Amino acid sequence: MKFFDHLDMTVRIVAGLCLFAVFVLVTAQVASRFLFNFSLAAASELSIYAMIWSVFLGSAVAFRSNSHIAMDILKNKLPKPVEGVADVLIFILLAGFLCLIATEGYDLALRAMRQSSPAAKIPVGYITMAIPVGSILALIFLTEQKLRPFFKDKRHD
Repeated sequence: MKFFDHLDMTVRIVAGLCLFAVFVLVTAQVASRFLFNFSLAAASELSIYAMIWSVFLGSAVAFRSNSHIAMDILKNKLPKPVEGVADVLIFILLAGFLCLIATEGYDLALRAMRQSSPAAKIPVGYITMAIPVGSILALIFLTEQKLRPFFKDKRHD
């Protein structure tokens, strides 16, 4: 499952770079305000956008490692044979939700391309594109997680 390992590492690196950008931009904003007595409006705005991307990318990575907070209370009280059915149902609901978010997020991003951000003057669609990209990556990792038992690669067990 090398493809998924490489995809996971790439997403982690990009999410990490986004978080590093947040650090640099916020530091620059604070330094400019206190040292030079002026505000970098674009830095503040761009740090928010980088944080949005890091959240959606990090969420996708959490799907791969099954690190999301889950509501297992009801599922754990079910008899063992029904637990398997519940797992399949949860997968179908999650996959459907991610597909919905991806398609609606894509439509939103396309509409937002006509609007520019106030300070940085970049199309808002580039920021909004984090929604479908993160959702598609999450769907890929969710599907990989459910199909993993059928493959011989046991590194992720």
